[in-house]
Amino acid sequence: MKKFLFLAFFAIISAFSFAQTMSKENDYGINNLRLEARVDFDCFSQNDSLYSGFTGRYLNFIIAGDITDNLYYAYRQRLNKIQSINSFFDATDYLYLGWRITKNISWTVGKEVIAMGGIEYDLAPIDVYFHSELWNQFNCYRFGTNVEFTTNDRKNTFTFQFTNSPYDNSVLYGSLYNYSIHWRAHYKHFGPVCSINMYEYRKGTFQNVIALGTTYTFGPITGYIDFLNRASGDQKDFFFKDYTAIGKIGYVFCNDKAHFYIKAGHDVNDTQDYTTPYDEVYDVCILPGTDIIFYGCGFEYYPLKNSKDLRLHAFFAVNDASKSKVNYAPITYQANAGVTWRLNFIKK
Repeated sequence: MKKFLFLAFFAIISAFSFAQTMSKENDYGINNLRLEARVDFDCFSQNDSLYSGFTGRYLNFIIAGDITDNLYYAYRQRLNKIQSINSFFDATDYLYLGWRITKNISWTVGKEVIAMGGIEYDLAPIDVYFHSELWNQFNCYRFGTNVEFTTNDRKNTFTFQFTNSPYDNSVLYGSLYNYSIHWRAHYKHFGPVCSINMYEYRKGTFQNVIALGTTYTFGPITGYIDFLNRASGDQKDFFFKDYTAIGKIGYVFCNDKAHFYIKAGHDVNDTQDYTTPYDEVYDVCILPGTDIIFYGCGFEYYPLKNSKDLRLHAFFAVNDASKSKVNYAPITYQANAGVTWRLNFIKK
């Protein structure tokens, strides 16, 4: 019942906001107002058992706009995750107010996306089909603040972020924080998204992350490459002991309506023995003993002319954790097909 009331509330607010915006004579108000949803048919094969069924994976409410020339806001809520008013903000991906201090500098405060590099991580969840273990485990939305600097040519944006730690799961304040420096760029063939992060996972103890990722486009060939190295200041070897590596290559055809791709990745944590007590573990996201390879291929099709608002997809993926010493199913096969649609009430 509560979930129904939330949905009704958002429908009323959306209609009211639309009417208010249409009556304005200036450009302030809502620039983007939409609902988006994804419905899938999933089939899993795991431990000699087969599981299948239809599922509504995402239902998102998104609103963004300007209050004045210098003040702006953005908000995304996963309506399918709301269970009660107590968990309302747990289902909020981002909710922030921004101030354009100059044409190059802006400041935001609210619930932010943790500023970590890597393209798979950077994508909206509704656009990710099969993924790394890091993507599945990392808690990427936290309250805090960002300062952004964008170069005059608008090709580079640097973000300095201070938020609650992604590893602060306390009911009350845990006094754990995240400090991040993030770089995003847009060039002819490449789109780097990179960062240096310090995530506090115990008071005074940090997980240090170097996250390097870039998209690439050469005519119809598209894809991305990610490498994320994680390390604690207490461990002996800083590089290539605890990492996630991902690669994707795709081909766009049929006048940009169709996209076929291949994707693979590897999650490894070999910094400690898998029997290390949890309160002594360096990486509390990808636990010691993890060794997972995933790979697969997929297809996307956009049937509407000059529009990405309707998408059909299908993919087949394999998750191989047979070398892991922690508790994962050895091999999982997944076949999936689904549809995504976006209802744009306002789009400027």
